[in-house]
Amino acid sequence: MPFLHQTFTDYNLEEFTRFNMIVPFRISKFRSKFLTVCYILMIFSGFLRVFTDPGTSAFTYLLIVFAIPLVLVYVSKRQCRKVYNANPELQNRHSVMRFYEDHLQETSNHQSVDIPYSSIAHLVETRTHFYLMTAANQGMIIVKANCSAELIQFIRGLKK
Repeated sequence: MPFLHQTFTDYNLEEFTRFNMIVPFRISKFRSKFLTVCYILMIFSGFLRVFTDPGTSAFTYLLIVFAIPLVLVYVSKRQCRKVYNANPELQNRHSVMRFYEDHLQETSNHQSVDIPYSSIAHLVETRTHFYLMTAANQGMIIVKANCSAELIQFIRGLKK
């Protein structure tokens, strides 16, 4: 059976990190949990402001509110780097994706996988990428710059 569309993705640290920073916010309750932590930090900062030395500047409390989420992002990116560097199969992976009428085939320098469209759990679209998720923490990265206009429309049609 001939394929309808084809694209490729070169997996690297940047793509892996972007995937791990974007997808959890889009498909799980991680975003609401992250915002809840930020709100709790703001409330905690307000309590600190009330119960500490009146001479302490408001900047100190704002620093607490903004520094902790930034530290969380830094730690997440660092963890991604460690996982990527520890797994040789993720490094320098070239993946070709062929789209057929009823399934998609991903062939990389390590494996070949056929995935029926019905097993795609989530489709996350950003300005520059598609993320086809087969599980909550497993998916494929598709770079829009490597796709034809017809393929982009085809992938968007998979959302339905």
